[in-house]
Amino acid sequence: MKSKKNRYEWMIALRFLVKGKGQTLLIVLGIAVGVAVQFFLSSLIGGLQISLIDNTVGSAPHITILPADRAARAAAGAGSASDSGRALHEEWTEIHSWQPYVNDLKQDARVRRAAPVANGSGFIERGDSVVPVIVKGLTAPDGLDIYRIKEKTVAGIPELSSDSALLGRRLAERLTLAVGDKFFLRNDRGDQVFLRVGGIFDLGAAAGNELLVVAMDRVRSFFAMAGVSAIEVQVRDVFSAETIAREYGRQYRRVKLESWQEKNRELLTALSSQSSSSVTIQLFVIISISLGIASVLGIAAVQKQRQLGILKAIGTTNRSASRIFVIQGFLLGGVGSILGVAFGLLMAFGFVSGTNAAFGLKITAATLVTPVVLALLASIIASTIPARKAAKLSPIEVIRNG
Repeated sequence: MKSKKNRYEWMIALRFLVKGKGQTLLIVLGIAVGVAVQFFLSSLIGGLQISLIDNTVGSAPHITILPADRAARAAAGAGSASDSGRALHEEWTEIHSWQPYVNDLKQDARVRRAAPVANGSGFIERGDSVVPVIVKGLTAPDGLDIYRIKEKTVAGIPELSSDSALLGRRLAERLTLAVGDKFFLRNDRGDQVFLRVGGIFDLGAAAGNELLVVAMDRVRSFFAMAGVSAIEVQVRDVFSAETIAREYGRQYRRVKLESWQEKNRELLTALSSQSSSSVTIQLFVIISISLGIASVLGIAAVQKQRQLGILKAIGTTNRSASRIFVIQGFLLGGVGSILGVAFGLLMAFGFVSGTNAAFGLKITAATLVTPVVLALLASIIASTIPARKAAKLSPIEVIRNG
């Protein structure tokens, strides 16, 4: 009996929607557009945020371990070198007993890579040119992998040997150096070493492309370093870097740990603002959908008063009359949201192919399902307003008033 009653309510709801097909079509299109906007916006902002994070820390350490007495300047040597001919000199303080830190970190499942780095500043001499340069001593494979140098090598072979070096593209262009060319590297004590260009990389950042990368042991020997300048760490979840750094900071007393979040507070604020803007826009879209459905079904309740009065007169209960409008809201929301996801996917792929964007869109199960669920909930909630009106309708008054 109950199933027959449910089928009856669905049949009446469908008939009401079909009878007012113009209104039904408009509200379905409105819902579809709203869902498409939500889906596209969340995918666009999600993809942009992933791209920004990847450009910021995708090829950089997420946590840097520095000597405790060292100033908070970047240990990675990412500061731009002066173009003047004067000597670049910086006292690189060191971590002497660095092996236990690296071994400890590599045992942590949250850590992807941990590698020591030796930094120094010197001069490259080639012909009549003398160019100041930041020298970064890395290990293979972890040190190279942190900066994705293998992936970003544009010429040569990204390997480190005792007599080879890897140059950033901008530095190579300034010195007109190509793979196989040889040059002198001089330190501030006047010592010189003869190196060969083994490869040229492009990290995509001006400071990164000014670097000279040499095997760490060679850098330590050349700059007479007893220890290392820093230990660089990449974690599996970039947003956990600050928590992990704080945790190890309580264990390691003789060193200082810095996370990428500490150095990029403005970026995190911008990402948070983007997310807040997206949520605000989606909220107003949901409100618009709700108002549209409530208005259309409210008008339908007025237009169908005579039919509802007759239905009630022949035995339709208040609850059943109310459910008819809730079913209409569910159908409108369901059909509109499915069409909206289809429109959103077309917009997303059209945007990517038509604009040649430097970033992709974040299309996940969450971005697909969330707008549909929100639209359905908004539709059902909005339909309760005319549903209550239908439940209160008196069949005697309707029939008496014609």
